[in-house]
Amino acid sequence: MYIHACTFDRILLPRRPPDHTPSHSPCMKLRANPFHPTTGDLLPAYRDAYLRGDLSLANTEAVDAYLKTNSSQADATLRRFYELKGQGQHVRPVGWVQRQFEMIRTEPQRFRQRAAALLVGSALLGGAVFAGTNTPTENFPVTADATTSAEAESAEALAANAAAGRVVTMRGRILNEDGQPLVGATVLDRANRRGVSTDREGNYAIVVPANQATQLQYAYAGYKEEEVLLTGKKSYDITLLPRTDAKTKKPHWWQF
Repeated sequence: MYIHACTFDRILLPRRPPDHTPSHSPCMKLRANPFHPTTGDLLPAYRDAYLRGDLSLANTEAVDAYLKTNSSQADATLRRFYELKGQGQHVRPVGWVQRQFEMIRTEPQRFRQRAAALLVGSALLGGAVFAGTNTPTENFPVTADATTSAEAESAEALAANAAAGRVVTMRGRILNEDGQPLVGATVLDRANRRGVSTDREGNYAIVVPANQATQLQYAYAGYKEEEVLLTGKKSYDITLLPRTDAKTKKPHWWQF
């Protein structure tokens, strides 16, 4: 008797308790809510499933709508697309991501800032992107696949516009007074309207103009903010100290 692989899995594999991590199965599209029930943020596991084309049509449309209204998550999603591709995972641009590739390729001037941010943010390091360099490309394989071709053209547009923007990535760590990483500390470049936050190790990476003085603001809740003027640096670590200037609440005298 023939038993379908999906049926076999459902019969023999133990059920696990529900969580926010989707179980990837080629038998069906994921239909569970891709957003955090409290914050409404797009869950990372479902973002990756979206980039692999594993979400249901309704969930894909919901993620499309979310990315349209959340620019920071939108850029992070595009970077994640190239990260997964660089890891050898099967990804394919659908919905909003596919439209971004089309617009970057057809309207490069309009999307120059996004292209630059993607390139210096290591989005394209996993692909064969050599526009504006002296690296030979003749020995790299060429595929006639329409999706791959579209990605390559978009990547070239990203690289060209990033070069025109003359930007670099500033990296570093933000630590507390004990030398421990501050998770979620912020780095702001107000002049260029950019901002990032640190990871669990206190690391950050922010796009800044190349060969220009850039004033960055480092901040963390309960700690003194620091503003630093940096020129020509590609890395900068900083230690933030707790606030000691808490204001004492003055008594209010009522007049009768």
